[in-house]
Amino acid sequence: MYIVIDVKAFLRKYQGHKIKYIPNPGNAGDSLIGLATVQMLKELNIDYEFCKPPEIFEGKTILYGGGGNLIGKYSGCKNFLLRNHKRNDIVVLPHGAVDGPVRPEPIKASNCDSVLENLSENVVLIARENTSYDYIKSKMKHPDNALLSDDMAFHIKNIDKYKSTSCVGVCNAFRVDNNERRQFPKDNKDISADLQRPMFMKTWYTPDDVNIQVEKNLSIATDNLFSYLSKFEEINTDRLHVGIAAALIGKTVNLYSGSYYKVAGVYNFSMRGKFNNVTYHGH
Repeated sequence: MYIVIDVKAFLRKYQGHKIKYIPNPGNAGDSLIGLATVQMLKELNIDYEFCKPPEIFEGKTILYGGGGNLIGKYSGCKNFLLRNHKRNDIVVLPHGAVDGPVRPEPIKASNCDSVLENLSENVVLIARENTSYDYIKSKMKHPDNALLSDDMAFHIKNIDKYKSTSCVGVCNAFRVDNNERRQFPKDNKDISADLQRPMFMKTWYTPDDVNIQVEKNLSIATDNLFSYLSKFEEINTDRLHVGIAAALIGKTVNLYSGSYYKVAGVYNFSMRGKFNNVTYHGH
């Protein structure tokens, strides 16, 4: 039996705490996740400071941003946990996890088993779909610290303006770095990659404040993503957060599987039966 938590209610316990927030780095989809998280932290009046994954902390309360970083091809979240899990209270927001390398297998893939098996009781991991939840719960040294909730992107606010834009035609937005996909539509544009913006990038017109700078970058990337999608009637994609963003603003979405169960898992857990405008196409 799966017990789904309300992540907003869960985070209320951190009201009055000074927390470190590590946004999961990545593409425009990760910026969407990051901005949705910032909006929720602000709504809850939680005092947060943006920090980078390589940092080492002691005696801190830390939120590691949601995403798909607990898989074989990425090391950022795993290394962060190994460096910080013993001396800090850490919550990893809704994440996907894989028990080995994903297709196509990267050169230096590593699974997550050893990391999960050694995490201290100070670490809570929240999965964003059932398969990842089953995996982390089966491997964690403290399985009661495995929780389940929707991807943070579903909590994004202030997007009504993208729903009323005049739109026409079809947007093909397939991932181009997935070597399994041999054929792309001629008009394909991998907008999740093309519209990405470094989260900690400094810009001359932004005050010299890390929180302001990072939030600005998250906002710009997210606005670019929604603005681009708003121009079309129909979206075809295997990029999970392109599909989520398009679904949230009412587009007709054809969502295709990726290199592992991420897309199918999130679709079945958070979208199936709730978004009639989304059709999932498996392998």
